[in-house]
Amino acid sequence: MATVDAHRDVPADEPDSFFGFVVGLYVAALLAPVATVGVAVTATTEAGVLFFTFLGVGTAGVAVGWRAAGREAVAVRLGSTRWAWLAPAAGLAYGGGVLAATGVEGPASGIAVGLALLGAVGGLVGGTGLVLAAHNRHAKAVLAGSERRVRFSTTGPERDRRLAKWAVGALMLGGTVGFAASIVAGFESLRWLFHLMIAGGAGLSGAVAERTYVVADAGVRVGTPVHKRVRPWSRFESYSLTDDELRVRRAGWSPWGLRDLRLDPEEIDDVAAVRAVLDAHLPRR
Repeated sequence: MATVDAHRDVPADEPDSFFGFVVGLYVAALLAPVATVGVAVTATTEAGVLFFTFLGVGTAGVAVGWRAAGREAVAVRLGSTRWAWLAPAAGLAYGGGVLAATGVEGPASGIAVGLALLGAVGGLVGGTGLVLAAHNRHAKAVLAGSERRVRFSTTGPERDRRLAKWAVGALMLGGTVGFAASIVAGFESLRWLFHLMIAGGAGLSGAVAERTYVVADAGVRVGTPVHKRVRPWSRFESYSLTDDELRVRRAGWSPWGLRDLRLDPEEIDDVAAVRAVLDAHLPRR
């Protein structure tokens, strides 16, 4: 359903406890495993010592991150830059670095490998959560300082949904059959490929799911319940509207139009209102 919203003032910088907590969890995910590995390699592998080392460093990491980054301005600045994606990447790099640096023998070796994997997963998950939270706050701040124009929810065009269903089915079925065949035939070296196919099918299933759009003077906000991102008008070059598809074309490189916004106009109640806002910012082609 399309609705028109009024202008709202830009919010002042205020404490943001939730974002600070997310940053703290990310810091803890990076620091606690490596500190515990250090104790295991250089001092002792006693379970109690390692547990309290992990717990203590993790708690300190949460407190430091919360204190240092629990401000709305920090979240908005981070959400405005692509460098934010270095956060989850740093988690993976950290895990690989610990694995490479702890080539020791004995009980400490197994502990180091386990904690390195834990740190890598924690950094990836925590870093991704950090990016999503920052994007959400940046989107809120940008739209708060812009005149909101039209809000609506829609999925991808019917053709895109049909192709996505076929692709998801092929990937999931192919991955499952391939994985089962790898067990029977014993070719373990290809199991990673079948895992990747199954994961790719699961990820592709959400590619044309319903999203909420806000078309405003500041740009277009694309949102799901967990992730909202504003794309400024400079990122687009034109739009087109047919009975089957509303397409907002991305500027620059967009292979096969995959980076374009492709929407189903039949699910938009007030297409005329959406078209009027697009006409104010983009040429129609």
